[in-house]
Amino acid sequence: MPRAPRSVKQQMDAFSAELRERGFTWAEVAAEFKRRWRLNSRQGFREAHRLTQAKVCHLWNEYWPNEPLTTRKLGSWEAWPGPTGNEPPIAGLNRLARIYQCRTADLVDGEDHRDADEHNTPAVRSRGRALVAAGAAGSLGPEDIRGVLAALPTLPAGPVPFGSPRDEEYDALVQALAQWAATMKRRDVLALIRAAAAAAAASPLLARLNDDELDRLALIAAEPSRVDEATVDHIDAVLHHCMRQEDTLGPQSVLGTVLAQQHLVRSLIPAASTDEVRDRLLSLLANICRFTAWVLFNLNDFNGANHYYEQAKLAAHQADDDAMNSFVLANWSQLATWRGDPRQGVEYALGALAWGQRANSKLLVSYACDVGARAYSAVLRRSARSDRHKDHARCMTSLDQARHELGHAGEGDVGAKLLYFYGDGQYLSTRTKCLLDMDDAQTAVEMAGRSLARIDPAFVRNMAFSRLDLARGHLRLRSIDEACEQIGEAARLTCKNTSPRLARSVVEVRETLNPWARTRQVAALDEKLHTFQLIA
Repeated sequence: MPRAPRSVKQQMDAFSAELRERGFTWAEVAAEFKRRWRLNSRQGFREAHRLTQAKVCHLWNEYWPNEPLTTRKLGSWEAWPGPTGNEPPIAGLNRLARIYQCRTADLVDGEDHRDADEHNTPAVRSRGRALVAAGAAGSLGPEDIRGVLAALPTLPAGPVPFGSPRDEEYDALVQALAQWAATMKRRDVLALIRAAAAAAAASPLLARLNDDELDRLALIAAEPSRVDEATVDHIDAVLHHCMRQEDTLGPQSVLGTVLAQQHLVRSLIPAASTDEVRDRLLSLLANICRFTAWVLFNLNDFNGANHYYEQAKLAAHQADDDAMNSFVLANWSQLATWRGDPRQGVEYALGALAWGQRANSKLLVSYACDVGARAYSAVLRRSARSDRHKDHARCMTSLDQARHELGHAGEGDVGAKLLYFYGDGQYLSTRTKCLLDMDDAQTAVEMAGRSLARIDPAFVRNMAFSRLDLARGHLRLRSIDEACEQIGEAARLTCKNTSPRLARSVVEVRETLNPWARTRQVAALDEKLHTFQLIA
């Protein structure tokens, strides 16, 4: 007897799972849903995620409990521009984009007038498309690269002296790349990076390695079992520079590199020459997976980040690396709290605390208490009135312990290399967030000012988030001018660190100014945000 045809729901479930398994982005999955089932964009993205209207409203209300969404309102937005629908506001589309992990523009089915653009012809477009296609294949020729490089910012005249400090060269390169990237289209940037990476393998820059290092790399390429401590050090150094690059430029600049590193390290582990080298490779793999998750977190791919944190935890356990276990769980706590599950964030933070204590690292214990305080303060926002006093006490106790442990950490702390970014400035930033959750805006503003004075400007995203917290504090005090100024400064920093998580946060804090949208200050801020391409 033939099987009964599956329901539409079952077909959609299977189709979405299949496309995601094949590597499709949510935008691509939604496009297929729209085409196959004749849906509009808002319906397409919801169905692509296999969410009911009630589930979307539940997620919305977890993120923004003070501005709840009902299924009736969501249904009217999805029905628009039909006669039973209502036009969704930009603020609402921004929030749906966060839930659906897409661009706000992806949720609007507008008219297409590109044919009126005189440059939108096959002849004009063909040259740019050929460049992208060549880059995707990694086959840009020398003339293609020279043609684009001619327009790049020039470095100081003369060669960089051999033996200059590595960090100075790195900082100079980051500045040059940042200026260059600001003038390029994203597709062209990716094409050139792919081509440059392929060319770099045969670059004369390898001459800067000494003969022993070159011999080691050649032997490892031919026989992975020759991997030794020095080789692990080389890979670890690349990872550290990727982290610093992500701090400055944002997640897009490093994702390809860390994924390649992950593949390389996984291939070396089975052939490790000694148990010590194997354990170091496993710890390195854990850190690479942890950093991959952090990168995806800043790209707003929370499900992907969750997957890689799981992989990082597994590798850290296999390596018996207590310090790495603590670090992974602390980062995982941040993700859970940000996603709207602070109770899970508390659980991960407590795990990070236990492993940090086992590793005998005051820095890791301090950081675990830091992320735990963030989770407790988020729990506090959602607590019943009868529980608020207990949650307030837990948050303050965690903050006080973080400060105590940070102040007593010695120079040889085993967590120092992992937590190179963590210090007084970041701790004060966390304390600011908690004070805002506790409705102590005046103290939060004072704390945010101290935080900004102590955060290293190289940590661009941290600076921007501290400015957003300062803006939230000023807004609570009805200091609209100061709030607009800080949001504008945070928006400016998104041009340096292009983290989508940061950009979306800037827009969300701006939305809190909607009651003053017609004022001169907010209008001027909106002009800035438009200039920085954060709002339409």
